[in-house]
Amino acid sequence: MCNNTQHPIAIPMEDPIIHTDQHPFCAFDPFDDCPCHEDPILIDEVADQVTGGLLTPDEATRVVTGRQCR
Repeated sequence: MCNNTQHPIAIPMEDPIIHTDQHPFCAFDPFDDCPCHEDPILIDEVADQVTGGLLTPDEATRVVTGRQCR
C-alpha cells in the first residue's frame, strides 16, 4: 500500500547561533569579516558597563572579542 501523504522532516541545526540580544558579539576572530566587533552602539553599551562598575576593562575586552559572556 502506498501512502502519498507528505510529512515534514525535522533537520536539526548543527551551527550555533552567533548573535543574540544577550550575546551580541560572536566568538569568531574579531579581525575576520564580522562587523559586530566594531559596532559603536554595542561597544558603547560595554563601555557603559565598565563606567558603571559592572565590568573591568579586561572583561570588557573579552566581551567585545567574543571571549567572555556578559
